[in-house]
Order: sequence, then structure tokens, then C-alpha cells
Amino acid sequence: MSSLRDATSQQAKIAWRAEKSTPTASCIKLQILIALLSEVEKGNQSLDQTISVKSSDLVGESGVLKHLSPGITMPLRDVATLMIILSDNSATNIVVDLIGLDTINRVIAETNLSSTRLVNRLDFEKIGDDPTKFAVSAANDFLTTLIAIAKGQLISVRASQTIYEIMSRQHYLDLLPRKLPYNPYARDRGTELELAVAGKTGFFSGFRGDAVIVERLGVKVAMTAFATGADPSFRTDNAVARFMGELGEALFADLSAS
Repeated sequence: MSSLRDATSQQAKIAWRAEKSTPTASCIKLQILIALLSEVEKGNQSLDQTISVKSSDLVGESGVLKHLSPGITMPLRDVATLMIILSDNSATNIVVDLIGLDTINRVIAETNLSSTRLVNRLDFEKIGDDPTKFAVSAANDFLTTLIAIAKGQLISVRASQTIYEIMSRQHYLDLLPRKLPYNPYARDRGTELELAVAGKTGFFSGFRGDAVIVERLGVKVAMTAFATGADPSFRTDNAVARFMGELGEALFADLSAS
């Protein structure tokens, strides 16, 4: 677990076992998005290019592309958005295959995330019941990433803004922001957004991960946590998920008041 109040300072940091190596589950998709934006900034890819979704791209578990007809086309921007906001596994593999596992890990290394590595694309035969065969990281690595995004210093100001905007549309809000007074429909209704949340979650049986930037009244709090527990279910009342909600509430209350 690691968190920091106000991404413009190094004050009020709370950390516990923040350097410990941990699986990330789908939290690693944030690093994949960052690698994609790095390639876009270099002119090697374009978010406007059209992607055709093939049958071979489709994988199970989280996401919606698996429910749609093969051959559907969409801009790469939309594929990347689905990878984050619905944690779409098929969209993830499309991006990984497009830019390459080696490129993703090179960008991760270039951003000085020494504990972070994407091990495999989403291949459940290879991953099995061991989430470390998908990706590994540490809480401090993800906190470093969140701070850079919040400051507009990750890759470039434009890239940071694009990443933050996509993160701000994530649908899964039942981990660290679980108990915070956030209205996900405020923007759609044109009402004032009292509290803003941008993040990426990760789910695996007995494991939950979350990396979020929460902003209220000009104060930004970056929080990231990875937790394991005995409850293997994916229910909304999962014990690990409820713990994450209590942790997020306590961290935000403490840090936003500092």
C-alpha cells in the first residue's frame, strides 16, 4: 500500500510494504496504456488508426468485446479506452500484440519502475491460478506513475491528460473509492463534480488491486494498494474488496485533511 497527498508535493505520504513485489492483475493495463501513449508520442502509432477485432483476439473473463461480432472495427483510442474503463481482456491483447511485450517492458524500464514487468499477454492457459505469470509490480511503482500523471509529467502533458481522461471513465469503483462520495454520472448530467476519481483496478481470485487519483477542492490524493485474502469470490461484498474500501476511506480522510 502506498499513498500521497497532493501530487505537487512529497508531504503526507503513508506507506506499508510499498516495495514488496506483488501481482497486479489488471492494474498492469495502466502501464500498457502508458506504453501505447509513448509509442503515439513517438509517431509509431496513432490513436485514430482503425482496428479490426478478429476472432483470435477474443479472450474470456472481463470485457465486452467477447460479446460482439468478430470483424467489428473501431479506432485504437476506443480499444485502449475499453482496456481501462471495462478492463477488457480482448482489448488488452490487441494493444499488447500491436506494440509488443518487449516495447511495453522497455517503456516501463524507461520510467524507472524497477519492480514492474508484464510477463505475458492474457493467456489463461499460461497464467493458470498464478497471477504473477501475468504481471508483477510494487505499490511504490504505481504511486510513482500516478504522481507523474497528476503532475502532467508522464511522457508529456498531452499524454498525461489523455491517460487521466481515460482513467476518469473507469466503471469499477468498488475498491479504494468504494466508500467515497463520488457520483459517476455527474459529468453526464452537467452537474458539479464534487469529487473526481481516476484509476485502474485489478481483480483475481483472492486478490484485489487498485491505483487511483482522487481530487476534491483542488487537493489530489494518489492511492495504490494490492491485497490478498481468503475470499476467492467475485461478489460485490467480497471481503478483500470491502477491506480496500475501508482502507481508501481512511487514507483519503487522513491525507485530504493534512
